[in-house]
Amino acid sequence: MGAKRAGRSAGTAGKVPAPQIHVYAALLTLVNLLVYAMAGIAPRALPAAVVWEQPFTVQPGETDRAVAERVVTLLNLSLATPVHNFNIGHDRSGRLMLDFYHANGRHKITVFEDRLHIENSRAAFARYLSTLHVTTAAFRSGDARMTWWSWYNEFAMWTLIVMLATGVWMLVTRRGKPGAIRRTHWITALVSAPLLALFAFTAVQMAHRTAAVLPAINALHRSRVVAPFASAALLILTATGIVLWFNGRDRRTGAALLTFGALVSGGLILWMRAG
Repeated sequence: MGAKRAGRSAGTAGKVPAPQIHVYAALLTLVNLLVYAMAGIAPRALPAAVVWEQPFTVQPGETDRAVAERVVTLLNLSLATPVHNFNIGHDRSGRLMLDFYHANGRHKITVFEDRLHIENSRAAFARYLSTLHVTTAAFRSGDARMTWWSWYNEFAMWTLIVMLATGVWMLVTRRGKPGAIRRTHWITALVSAPLLALFAFTAVQMAHRTAAVLPAINALHRSRVVAPFASAALLILTATGIVLWFNGRDRRTGAALLTFGALVSGGLILWMRAG
């Protein structure tokens, strides 16, 4: 009997059980999960533009693209790079018009021979986060910070799928334990698992522009009715999960993962928001 137990222990040694995978994945991508939650309740409209003009001289023979790239550098709009053809246009009078959408909002610029007319609509912080939540490895940016964010956010997107899988496995195989926080966590997970799975599936599909699934399913991801429920579920699961982890074991490893993820994701969010 003792030999069997020893054999079992040896066979399971070195393996990380599903609960630990679930917790570690959540801690490592906690900031991204909060970004996903904010995306469902973020405003979609930009505020009224702030308008100003500043001196600028168009050089003789300078191409529209060269002017656009110089304007981007002058206004420190690296989040709007690279400059695409659709950013460049002309009004009815033939004046060069530049229209840059980026994570921090929108810059609409009319180029005169001696000045720039600038209309800047700065996105609210929640909308800024909503833009970041769709930025994954499929996105190509001329800003190194956005590139780093897109790769870490790609990792977080797939990690959410791992969390859903391990969470379902625990729901099926583990019996309920006492405690209001634990019950709240598991009941929320049970109720929201299908919705969160749908959001994770459509997120991957839309992020990588793969073959379209049913339009109605994609519409649910963007719905102003359904998305807030997913946001609320993520917020409840995050809050209760943090409490359960903190009151549990192995806080040292979890704290290290949480610190690393928060420094990477949180640091990039604040750095890019600064301009």
